[in-house]
Amino acid sequence: MVFLLIGLLLSSSSCRHSQSTSPDTAQSLTIATYQPLSPYNPLESVTTLSARLTELVFDSLVRFDDKLEIKPHLAASWELSGDQRTWTLHLRQGVTFHDGVELTGEDVKFTLNQLRKPGLETTYSYTINEIEEITVQDRYTVQIRLKSVVATFLSDLVIGILPKHLLEGKKFGDSGFGFHPIGTGPFKVVSGSETGSVLQANEHYFLGPPQLDRLAVKVYPSQESAWVGLTRGDSDFFWYLSPAGFQRLHHIPGFQSYSALKPYYYLLAFNLQTPLFRDQAVRQALNYAVDKTAIVNKILKGQGQVAAGTVYPGSWGYDATLQAYPYDPQQALALLETAGWRRHDGDHFLVKNGRRFEFTVYSNVGDDLKKRALLLVQQQLFDLGIQMNVSLLDAAQIDFLFQKRFEAHFPEIDAGRDPDVNYKFWHSSQIHGGFNVGSYRNVAIDRLLEAGRRTFDRDERKAIYARFQRELHDDPPGIFLFWTDYLVGVNERFKGVRISPAGPFATILEWHVDDGQQSRS
Repeated sequence: MVFLLIGLLLSSSSCRHSQSTSPDTAQSLTIATYQPLSPYNPLESVTTLSARLTELVFDSLVRFDDKLEIKPHLAASWELSGDQRTWTLHLRQGVTFHDGVELTGEDVKFTLNQLRKPGLETTYSYTINEIEEITVQDRYTVQIRLKSVVATFLSDLVIGILPKHLLEGKKFGDSGFGFHPIGTGPFKVVSGSETGSVLQANEHYFLGPPQLDRLAVKVYPSQESAWVGLTRGDSDFFWYLSPAGFQRLHHIPGFQSYSALKPYYYLLAFNLQTPLFRDQAVRQALNYAVDKTAIVNKILKGQGQVAAGTVYPGSWGYDATLQAYPYDPQQALALLETAGWRRHDGDHFLVKNGRRFEFTVYSNVGDDLKKRALLLVQQQLFDLGIQMNVSLLDAAQIDFLFQKRFEAHFPEIDAGRDPDVNYKFWHSSQIHGGFNVGSYRNVAIDRLLEAGRRTFDRDERKAIYARFQRELHDDPPGIFLFWTDYLVGVNERFKGVRISPAGPFATILEWHVDDGQQSRS
């Protein structure tokens, strides 16, 4: 799940121009948010601001470039055995944690073993569970033996490496490490809590120190006050803008706006254990029943695109010929009628076997974009004779999804850096103990996902995932809705800013402030 920041309040920016230069504004970026920060935990894959900051504190073995292609990082190189099951990783030498201790293969083994602990389920589990054995051959060489061939294994090693010397024998949550972490990344945490955080440049970073000296996170009491802070010049960067706020930012002097298509898709996902959604024709009908273009235009303000499936449009595996379901209420009604849903005695709602077509969709509190999108979907389904109720819950109540106690929910789902990420959401092996919370089961989908991770040939994989996308399109697990953009606003004094699909801070080593521009005034 992801929690988007919605900036709706404009305030005069005139006071920004009267602000004096302070010592900490030179090469310093202040980030505005209104959501409390959570501990820095590289073992979780989420989309909050804390998760993005975690990527600046901890380095991973590999990383992704702007085209989402794998590049060496802590692992300088690697080899694959003849049976394609053993990966040998050669680490960079001389990389140190923020406390000066050198990173070695023992840290890599320790980190991966944290993810292999029994009962721990993370978004990495579906691949990490394929590990049979980890061997530290020498200080800078780690060998990972897999249970079977997983061609995409490297793409799942974007996991921040933890310091064994500080965490061995301790529980992560009880160590005090979360808000005072030690990593190898370009920034180190000086202070941290739910109410704010300060990060300082790592002068000994193996790729060279960042040009920015300092990052400060300012947590405001509300989204409105965060927006006011940005317009007044109390902060430099908004994490992150709503489509409406993004448009308004264009009219505020002193700020530059940036966008990039996020590798996350919005899907109104069904629980297929619910009898209402077991019929494929019903799920197809609901896709025809929703005007997704209207959502992109009205809710996203054009900052996104309609989703035809689950593979990121910027990925090499994306099938550009795949067409999204068009808005066709008559086709939707025809399919529903063939499935036995009809109006009776002048009743507005569709009925089958004495039951009205009604269900509840769950979403998270505080995400105005998702709420507004659901209200539009709700109206369109109502026009067709379907009652969709909306229930908003906080993140602490998410366990009901894994317990299958829902009819539908509205997640923002990670499309990953490789199409294989679909395995953890749509392969039937992930129904119990995995992230296939909707209990989606399709034999053809299973076979295609298995084939996609067993071959290294890019052209062959592209053909496999093209078939996967068409099969999932025809047997949809929910209503494919849209992709959104990363939308950020940055004070124009910051140069070298680029927003990448790999994340809003993926290029932060290039950000800087020119001489004479250190003041926000």
